Amino acid sequence: MIFSPFLKLPRWLLTAVCAALIFYLTLAPHPLPDNDIPFWEHTDKLVHAIMFGALYVCAWLDIWRGRRPALSASWWLTVPVIIAGGTIELLQGAMAMGRGASWADFAADIAGTIAALLLTRLIPPITQKS
Repeated sequence: MIFSPFLKLPRWLLTAVCAALIFYLTLAPHPLPDNDIPFWEHTDKLVHAIMFGALYVCAWLDIWRGRRPALSASWWLTVPVIIAGGTIELLQGAMAMGRGASWADFAADIAGTIAALLLTRLIPPITQKS
């Protein structure tokens, strides 16, 4: 199974690494070097959706290893991920680093989280073979 190596990792490691990476990329003044890669307008919204979708998936894998929770239980996981997105936007607005709080970024965070919720409904239960 493709996800079976994740079963051997310490619980919460995926979530901690993903959250740390997101906090660094969104709160550091210049997290990536300047490049000449042309992007389309609002590329950052897609990046926000991917980051917070990944955070949801990592937390989902960390919490529900080996079984698939009911959809209602999965909805509860969206709350802390969405709160993390809102917190980052508030921190960006409060820090004087050239970034500002953005409702559009927060909406992208929510969209990525909801998309990941729906995606995880397609992942079969993960079982560890002896």
